[in-house]
Amino acid sequence: MTLRRTFAALLLGLAPATTVWADAESDAALQLDQNIQVLKDEALQFNRDAQLADEDFNFPAHSRVDVYVSVETAALLMHTISISIDGGETVHYDYSEIDAKALLKSKGLQRLGRFNVVKGSHKLHAEYVGNYADAKPTETAFADRIDVVFDKGQTPVTLELIVGKANRGGKPILRLKEWRASK
Repeated sequence: MTLRRTFAALLLGLAPATTVWADAESDAALQLDQNIQVLKDEALQFNRDAQLADEDFNFPAHSRVDVYVSVETAALLMHTISISIDGGETVHYDYSEIDAKALLKSKGLQRLGRFNVVKGSHKLHAEYVGNYADAKPTETAFADRIDVVFDKGQTPVTLELIVGKANRGGKPILRLKEWRASK
């Protein structure tokens, strides 16, 4: 009986020490987890800053031209679009059905490319192919191209290629809109 009481007393005496040790261990684990999360956040911020610095270095404001596309024609699904400036390297984008629908639903812009060009006049060539969402497989896809001149000064230039309907119900056509920074 005494042995049992001694053993019970030992167990009861050790239980609070075990609980204190477990609490200290969980506090240390929580602190470690918080420190790791802070390091992750700092790494993400460093990565964002590095990407911005890289963009500024590779595409400085005095030579940067951004080209975007938007679709204003309801239910027009883009298949492909390609662009080039001054006959240089062609940027080509093939749309999956999901991408084409997303461009329509968001009524947003998709950046097609970022280019470096010198100050002066430049020729942008673009062409697209697309079809209406309800088009039969045997229907011919729409296509249009545009060759336009834009001027590049010391500030960045942002160009938007808009796929919109032609006047009087014709096929969707490409037109160019140049975005200017407000002063």
